[in-house]
Amino acid sequence: MHDLLQSQAPMLSDLLPTRLSDALKDIATTVNYRHDQIVHHRGDDKPGLSIVHSGRVKVGNFGSDGSYVSTSTLSAGDCFGEHTLFAGLPRTHSIVALGDCAIDQIPGRAFMRLFNAEPALAHALLTISLVRSHALLEFMDDLRRLPLPVRVAKVLLNAAAHNRDLHTRQEDLAYTFGVSRVSMGKILKQLEEDGFVQRGYGKVSLVDVDRLAEWVAKRQVVPPLSPR
Repeated sequence: MHDLLQSQAPMLSDLLPTRLSDALKDIATTVNYRHDQIVHHRGDDKPGLSIVHSGRVKVGNFGSDGSYVSTSTLSAGDCFGEHTLFAGLPRTHSIVALGDCAIDQIPGRAFMRLFNAEPALAHALLTISLVRSHALLEFMDDLRRLPLPVRVAKVLLNAAAHNRDLHTRQEDLAYTFGVSRVSMGKILKQLEEDGFVQRGYGKVSLVDVDRLAEWVAKRQVVPPLSPR
């Protein structure tokens, strides 16, 4: 599942000049992980920036019963851990390798030395953080205003800009919206019957993006934001 709430956020590597990307690699330690191996635990007090070097990781948390529910997937070029550097906060999620992967781990002190010397790095991270915050603020406003089926459709549309085949389990999608798997199943079934989506094993495919966008726009209670 791609990150449904942050699908428009650029990758750090796309915002940096080559020399600065190389400088980050020089101070990073590339760590290899096997499938299902833990990269970080929720609550870890471990300042540093992590960049997916190759492969993918899933972001989520373990429940008290030991079950793991994923909220997003990060791929090569995606970064995480900024809040540990600038706000001194612990890790909020347990990051788990999704297949074999490699992560560039950059310790806090080494990162801050480069950060203080390179304004372009600050600009890139600020851009990523603000795009993510923008998406979350929009999601929170929708939470207060829109019925659940419209919220689900809107998030699926945003994610479709990245890929129309969204690799997500029904239970993970339900977790994103804080509802039961049964409730999410009913919504997806209705969207499928209306010809907007098609459900598959571990994925939801958007069939008619334009018509779904029109359906959402008619149900918006505030003017929709123009796509970027």
